[in-house]
Amino acid sequence: MHVFLEMPNHADPAYCARIMYAFRLFCAIYGHVPIVEPACGPAPDVVLSYRRSSQQTGRSKRPAVFLSRGYNARHFRKPAPAPHRYAHESIDTVVHYEPIGADAPDWLGEIFEWVSCADEYSVTDRDTAGRPRYSATYMGRHGLNAGVPYAAVAMRCLQREICRVVPRATEGPDSPRDGAHFVIPSHDVDYFPAGRFRAANRLIRNAAMSLLMAKQPALGLRQLSMAAKAVTWDGYDPLDRISALVDEELRRGISASFNFLVRHGHRLDAHYTLGHSAVEETIRWLESKGMEVGIHTSYLCLDTPNGLALELARFHKRGLFPRGGRQHWLRYTMDRLIPAVERAGLAYDTSIGWSERAGFRAGACFTFPPYNFAQERASTFLEFPLVMMDQALQMRWNARERMFEEASGLLAASRRLGWGGISVLWHPAAFGEGWLPSVVGDIFWSLADRRAEWGDVWTKARDFHELARQRFVDVGLLPACAPSPTTEIDIEEYIGAMDELNGENESRSLPDCRMAL
Repeated sequence: MHVFLEMPNHADPAYCARIMYAFRLFCAIYGHVPIVEPACGPAPDVVLSYRRSSQQTGRSKRPAVFLSRGYNARHFRKPAPAPHRYAHESIDTVVHYEPIGADAPDWLGEIFEWVSCADEYSVTDRDTAGRPRYSATYMGRHGLNAGVPYAAVAMRCLQREICRVVPRATEGPDSPRDGAHFVIPSHDVDYFPAGRFRAANRLIRNAAMSLLMAKQPALGLRQLSMAAKAVTWDGYDPLDRISALVDEELRRGISASFNFLVRHGHRLDAHYTLGHSAVEETIRWLESKGMEVGIHTSYLCLDTPNGLALELARFHKRGLFPRGGRQHWLRYTMDRLIPAVERAGLAYDTSIGWSERAGFRAGACFTFPPYNFAQERASTFLEFPLVMMDQALQMRWNARERMFEEASGLLAASRRLGWGGISVLWHPAAFGEGWLPSVVGDIFWSLADRRAEWGDVWTKARDFHELARQRFVDVGLLPACAPSPTTEIDIEEYIGAMDELNGENESRSLPDCRMAL
């Protein structure tokens, strides 16, 4: 369907850029063809208009949806307005801007508020890692349900308005493959085997957390028993789960993305580096099995403008070319994450989510290019939002039924409102009880085993990116050419500087691999 957007009179450039971004994104997800110059191309099938007075013009004799003008291009450091309940016919949601008169709510403005994460730029309450506290985010301080993808709800509401005036229109979005819903399984490698004594040390630490913090004495005692076996049984390491995880995924016909750290520059980084031969051998083996290897940036990566590009260069030095990845500890703010990924020339990112809870951080159950406020445009990469991770489920629920209910409910909400492109995260060490209860790993397999019944396709990020990217190119959100690094990097100089900074000698035996929690 060809859709024309008629902007308000006298709108400023920032407003036009932001609303046009939301319009193009809506068209990408629903398979519409956006028309921004009415004199060019085919006649529109429907008009989205912010000008009620234009109802008398010749162009608006075509089917039209009239939107209230609610959104204004405030400074991105100002918080978003408080939500209002909006209930109309079968719709019951919240909106930032109440509708005016007989016009529909400003659904494009709602889409922009959520997907841009605009409110997060105003949050100054940070945790010890420098991340915005959930309680200070828009959802947290207003008590909203993080399990609702509000941006997708706004898109569905806008499509319903179109269906009212164009009865032949379909209500659902247009999946790029036969109505499928896409899920991206990913595994951040925060632990790598390093010998019996270091394995025992990590297991003892995990046991202490299970006994004292998680209040799971039985699990803690089993982990202490594992630690004793790790010392006495050569080669026994219950935290070394990569091979077993890959075997199970291959048996189910699943390809996944494994994200590896580059360096150890902080106590909260894993205690391995890309330079150790065993790590590189594992990466090559994963790729030979059809898995993808991505970059899991260091804890301090975004503290310097070119940190991500420089860490990516270390992969390139070894002939490895990740197309995307995720921030370690989800340690980022939007104003640092977006330019860093663009400078590195990555094709995708999977960081936008929460470490302490599951849900839709950007209100999105779909892939999207984040909005770059600094340049008032869409970013050059796609975001595959992180909607759940192993530890977040375990922190909120002890019972398997409640974990599965929340996890399957998030996938159901995404499936009901869109075609996905969402990522889920289970660390390899989350399987086998060496870190988390066995039920956490079981949830992953339970979700995977229901995918055919539910119409889900589980595939690695690279494959989904190749499938979905053109959709965003066609609507004008992504450049036709794939992104490339915008930072000139002297790789040898960088590696020497990092080695000096870290005091590393990569020829020595592999150090302890600390599980990042």
